[in-house]
Amino acid sequence: MEEELREFGLSENEVNTYIALLKTGLSTANRIAAITGMKRTTTYDNLKLLINKGIVSAVKKNNVQFYSAADPEKIVHLLEEKTEKIQKIIPQLQKLREVAEEKTGVTFYEGKKGVLTVLNDILDEKKELWFYGSRKMALVAFKHYPENFIQKRAEKGIPLKAVLADEDKNDPSYKDKKIFGLSKLRFSKEMDKINTNIFIYSDKVAFITSTENPVGIIIRNKQVLEQQKKIFNLLWNDSKL
Repeated sequence: MEEELREFGLSENEVNTYIALLKTGLSTANRIAAITGMKRTTTYDNLKLLINKGIVSAVKKNNVQFYSAADPEKIVHLLEEKTEKIQKIIPQLQKLREVAEEKTGVTFYEGKKGVLTVLNDILDEKKELWFYGSRKMALVAFKHYPENFIQKRAEKGIPLKAVLADEDKNDPSYKDKKIFGLSKLRFSKEMDKINTNIFIYSDKVAFITSTENPVGIIIRNKQVLEQQKKIFNLLWNDSKL
């Protein structure tokens, strides 16, 4: 019981004072001090604190101050009032947090299963995807994995803007009307044989190597994101339809 009252926000002395009042009913500060063993000054201080918290009331009779404990259910109502007040300001607090917090981080994955985690993260975000790299090299490294990814991307309606390798021009996947309809493609010989593919999506940049033991890296960093977007735009402007 005492522990729960402390969790409500009462100090040890406040808990003792409140419980003593519950047991005795209408009482003077001197009587509460005698029951709890606290000094009178300490007792007065704690009674004032409890009055301010709304769980003790005071009344004068024949020039003598008496105190009484509020109904314990009052504590529940007070908690509900506090919760309502907090709920009202939560949106404001969230805005402050968003302004103050810069979301950054680097996550590293290794192996084909790790790379799948990166690809699934791209699909889960459901945001427009910018890509530059070689699908042909990815197919050599992962076989059917890139095919599954491109189909799932189309199913989720995720638009793509990509600078592909010149060797990807005859990729049969883009003959699919649904996939082609969601894709803006350009091609560059500079991407031929490149063994690292770059995915720019949401507030992240992902790197996936097309090697025997592939590595996937997701970076969430504003500066990296902006730099990669600039690189992509340079490649896009220098590439061909």
